[in-house]
Amino acid sequence: MLGRQAERAEVHRLLDEGELDVAVGCFEPGASRYRGRYLFEQTLSCCFNPKLLDLSVPIDLEAYVSLGHALVTLRDDLRGCLADALLRSNAELNVVVASSNFLAILSIASQAPVLATLPSKMAQRYAPGFGLTVSPVPLKMQVAPVAMVWSARADREAGSLWLRTQIQQILVGNAEPAEKVVNGRHPARKARVRTAVPKKKG
Repeated sequence: MLGRQAERAEVHRLLDEGELDVAVGCFEPGASRYRGRYLFEQTLSCCFNPKLLDLSVPIDLEAYVSLGHALVTLRDDLRGCLADALLRSNAELNVVVASSNFLAILSIASQAPVLATLPSKMAQRYAPGFGLTVSPVPLKMQVAPVAMVWSARADREAGSLWLRTQIQQILVGNAEPAEKVVNGRHPARKARVRTAVPKKKG
């Protein structure tokens, strides 16, 4: 199995061309030639080096907005799931560095007086290894749930079904099931993680 990064705008094309078997990320339902499943909800946290920034936890809004920020993006600009959430919150942040690699962002935050904002699950797992303190983000930010998307052609293919099952078991775990509506309908509570849909955020 080979994993790779892909820009959201390219995911549909890569699935159509068979370059990707399954895509996992912030996706909205797409055309009927795709299938998808919401996996879990996301929240955001921020990380900082307490030796470089004298901040109390939780960080207050004034400090969060005034400090420099390190942000994750898969493009050569500041667009992406996290950046979109920041824009929707009407927060004007001083983004001083961006990278497509979460670990690179954490490394930067360990060496510079900046805040790194990233998904809470990732922050809680990896930030302590970089000597970083984790704090909730002091903004109400709507972050799209993480979804898994694949081509309808592979919907009943045994190999694809096995792969999707493994991905779901590994990623969902004890995570909060996605509450977002699928195709404009609320499936039963127990089915929310399992619901088949056309693709999520592209």
